[in-house]
Amino acid sequence: MHINDADYPDGQPSNEVKLKALGFDASGHRGGGIERPQVKVLPTNTVLLRFHNPVLKVGDLPGDFGAWWFTPFELSRICDYFGVNGSALIVDRSSGKSALHGILALLREWYEGSPTQLSYVNAVRLKDPFLVCYGEGAPANTQGYARTLKPIKLGGSRPARQIYIHNCWNYQASMDRLLAPNTSTDAVFGSGAGLPARITQAPRLSFEV
Repeated sequence: MHINDADYPDGQPSNEVKLKALGFDASGHRGGGIERPQVKVLPTNTVLLRFHNPVLKVGDLPGDFGAWWFTPFELSRICDYFGVNGSALIVDRSSGKSALHGILALLREWYEGSPTQLSYVNAVRLKDPFLVCYGEGAPANTQGYARTLKPIKLGGSRPARQIYIHNCWNYQASMDRLLAPNTSTDAVFGSGAGLPARITQAPRLSFEV
């Protein structure tokens, strides 16, 4: 049993889950997402990371428990590409021009150039197995497809792999926080210490190569 089996009838994503993992919105526009999503099982004790914006008012979604995540192994690929301690990731973050924006293919139009974009980092350990969609990030497009941003290709000429957890905020009880709420991205990646070893040294998942 997986905690979110209802989102994966017969072990496959529902139409809604698949379309959102592919990056389609309700109008049928594809603005990013995963290029070719694969269904994977994340076992208990899997560690995941997520960048997010501040939650400005009660009821705001998705915040720290949104749908898009990545693994410590993927973070190591990113840091190896840009600099051992990851500080290069956050240069010009507040102006929307950081490496993080390029890795995740975030168009300025989506967040209106807000300096709070990607300002916090969350890390969790799963208390139950999850079914997820997994794969390389897809190019991001504006609503009229007039502009496309391709995600930065890392070592091996492959974009960062992302994890999509549908309606993740419904499953917070099955996740243990490994960082304090509203942990600053700039404070973590701008310091020599970086993330704690219990996060960065988490075991690689069986399907990560």
